[in-house]
Amino acid sequence: MDLDGLNKCVTNAILRAERLELRSWEAQRAFREVADLEEEIATLAGAQSLEGEIARLGAVTAALSSGEPLRALQLGERYRSEALSDATRAKLDELLREAESEIADAAATAPDVAQGDRHP
Repeated sequence: MDLDGLNKCVTNAILRAERLELRSWEAQRAFREVADLEEEIATLAGAQSLEGEIARLGAVTAALSSGEPLRALQLGERYRSEALSDATRAKLDELLREAESEIADAAATAPDVAQGDRHP
């Protein structure tokens, strides 16, 4: 699919996702689709273009909205190594901190399960 087609698809996917109940399973699935499309646009557009920078931020933001902070972190780290404007890099750093915070919060609230420690 070309950039025009992907842009139409991502716009429709964003509109669909934003109409769903925040953090619901359906919304997370819809934002996963947005992240996939934005990642595709980012690949085609390249980091040096405005469209490419917007798509990179969109992919990371959508990964966070889909409840996938690890994916957001992985994408953000990959995109951070590219030639980006200072403003985009600053926003990306902010999104990376958000992803790291969500991962830390999830780790802190995870049940403590000791290996081999079984009680009747």
